[in-house]
Amino acid sequence: MNCVYCSDLHGSRVLYNKLGDIALRKKIDAVIIGGDLCPHAHGELAQAIEGQKAFLDGFLNDWLSALAKKKVRVFLLMGNDDFRCNMPVLEAMESGGIVSLLHRKKQQLGEFSLVGYSFVPQMPFLLKDWEKLDDEQSRPLTDAARDVVSMPREEGTIKDDFKLIRGLSEPSRTIFVFHSPPFNTNLDVTYRDAHVGSKTIRSFIEGEQPPLTLHGHIHESPEVSGSWKDTVGKSLCVNPGSQREKGLLSHVLFSTKDLSNLAYGSI
Repeated sequence: MNCVYCSDLHGSRVLYNKLGDIALRKKIDAVIIGGDLCPHAHGELAQAIEGQKAFLDGFLNDWLSALAKKKVRVFLLMGNDDFRCNMPVLEAMESGGIVSLLHRKKQQLGEFSLVGYSFVPQMPFLLKDWEKLDDEQSRPLTDAARDVVSMPREEGTIKDDFKLIRGLSEPSRTIFVFHSPPFNTNLDVTYRDAHVGSKTIRSFIEGEQPPLTLHGHIHESPEVSGSWKDTVGKSLCVNPGSQREKGLLSHVLFSTKDLSNLAYGSI
């Protein structure tokens, strides 16, 4: 299967339209989006939630429907800038057959399984819908009294969750889509040269050695580190980054016939 992967479109209709164009022009079988689907939240909480819901119900639904009519499959998950309370909108779209959701699920991508996970380690931002402590040693980075959530927070750590993720599929035959990149790689470096990826995700990749993992979240990392890919053991790990502010779609093309042969593009 011919695939295109990108992440962190943040509601940019320009980028979604470019992605759809690539899918049709390159005869893509599967589009994979690794999180942060919706526009950035603005205004009061209720207004911000409704704004993202309107984007999902309107533009994204139409975009997905158009690709579905062309027999292009779309796999996606939410990221830490998306309100978790709007998940039922995506679930309704999945029931309608126009999208396949990845968070804590196994889907089929040709001869491989496709498994995703949305949560990221604690960040110094207020919206906490898709944040968890990485492990039992981790500590919050913000004042809980000021944190913003659209629904009750889930208990447990990312490390706890990976007991489930590990059991969803055979890792050696699985492509994983994690919004957070693995810690201390080319994929998790901020403009301050800090590595902010997940230690749990890195440990999982080290131990299970899947053939390919797809990430996002840290927009600037490919620019700062100089590379959109890295290896953890024998696993190939990818974060194409995001250049939304420039109107450019950072993406990676690959085929399930040869996961070692990936091509980065920016249009």
